[in-house]
Amino acid sequence: MSFGWRHLSPAIADFLSAHPQLDIDLDLNDRRVDLVSEGYDLAIRIGRLADSSLVAHTLAPCRHIVCASSTYLSARGLPITPGDLIAQNHDCLIYSNRPASEQWRFRVAGEWKDTPVKTRRLGVNNGDALRHAAIAGLGLIVIPTFIASDAVTAGALTPVLADHECFALPIHAMWSPNRQLSTKVRALVNFLAERFAGIPYWDRALAARSNAK
Repeated sequence: MSFGWRHLSPAIADFLSAHPQLDIDLDLNDRRVDLVSEGYDLAIRIGRLADSSLVAHTLAPCRHIVCASSTYLSARGLPITPGDLIAQNHDCLIYSNRPASEQWRFRVAGEWKDTPVKTRRLGVNNGDALRHAAIAGLGLIVIPTFIASDAVTAGALTPVLADHECFALPIHAMWSPNRQLSTKVRALVNFLAERFAGIPYWDRALAARSNAK
């Protein structure tokens, strides 16, 4: 949902403005739809692909960062290593719409390791709700950069644990191999691939902020 209304919806609007003869039915939903039985031409999904007969085209990476408000960090301290999340008794706000939600994954000494976090202060199945809670000073979050970028660049959230790479997932456009892509759908896939190509604009904004310090 968050990627849909933050980034996909503006892209769709620009695509339709460039192609006034086309129309699109856009369904923003976190539910995993069945493309074949429900008649969808295309889906945008974030995550590693399960065994599937669907065709996938990678649009962009979905990087994650850990961040909190300056108010929270001033009161509770700054974690330096993933282990500090438990050692310093940090409140962590949990995205509940994924497996092992109370295990945060970091690259430590060249290896990916799952780090347990404190019993959650808040669990919610929407990233923007987590963002609002973190801005309010309720705790630390691990969140996609496509959600956090504007709050970080505005100073409402502060990244932490920047020396420890957090996990990333791919953003895919997916369709059924049994459904031949129409010219319209193929044009949309190409448009989205070009719009989000390389380093996505939300990550470029974060990099520009970091370089400006």
